[in-house]
Amino acid sequence: MQVNVKNSAFVDFKNNTFLVFLCIFYALFWTYYAFNPVWRPQWWLDNYLVFAVVGVLILSYNKYRLSNFSYACLTIFLCFHAVGANMSYSNVPLGYWVSQQFHFSRPNVFDRIVHFLFGVLFAYPIHEVLRRYTSLSRIWCYILPVEFIISYSAIYEIIEAATAWTLPPEEYDPFIGLQGDIWDGYRDMALAAMGALFTMISLAIAKQVRKRKM
Repeated sequence: MQVNVKNSAFVDFKNNTFLVFLCIFYALFWTYYAFNPVWRPQWWLDNYLVFAVVGVLILSYNKYRLSNFSYACLTIFLCFHAVGANMSYSNVPLGYWVSQQFHFSRPNVFDRIVHFLFGVLFAYPIHEVLRRYTSLSRIWCYILPVEFIISYSAIYEIIEAATAWTLPPEEYDPFIGLQGDIWDGYRDMALAAMGALFTMISLAIAKQVRKRKM
C-alpha cells in the first residue's frame, strides 16, 4: 500500500477536482437516503455525529487539510452509514445476504460490517493528522489512531444505550439492534478496534517493504 498524503493537501478546494466530486457525490447520496427512513428518531441519532464530523472537516479544511485518499476513506464510510441510518442497520439487505452466504448465526451483520469499516477507514485519516500536524514520535502515530477508534466506539455505544433506556421496553432491542445478542456493544467495539489495527499494521508493513526496496 503506497499512499501519497501530500500532493492534494496543498491544492485549493475549487482546483481539487476529485474532492469536489466526492462532496457532490456524498451530498446527493446522503440526501437520497435522508428521505423516508425506517425510524426517524434513530436516523437523527445516527446523523448527529455525521453532522459533527462533516462540520469539523469543513471548518478545519484550510488549516488541517488531508489527502484525497483520506477524504475518500471518510466518504466511503459515511455512505455505508447513510444506508444503515435510513434502513435501520438490522434491515439492510446486504447484511442478510452476507449472513446467509457465510452461515452466521446473527440474522443481519450489516452493523458489524460498518463497525469494522469504521476502524479500517477512519484510522488512516487520524494517522495522517497525527503524522502531518503533530510532533509525536512515529510509533504514537500508529498507536493513537487505534486508541481513538476504541474510545469513540465506546462513547457511541454509551450514548446509544442511554438513549434506548428512555424508550419503552419493546423498542429497546430494535433501536439498539441487538438481534438477541447481549454482547452486541462489546463485539461492535472489538470489530472497530480490529479494523483500526488492520489498517495500522498494513501501513507499518507497507513502510517496511518500501524501505527494503530503496
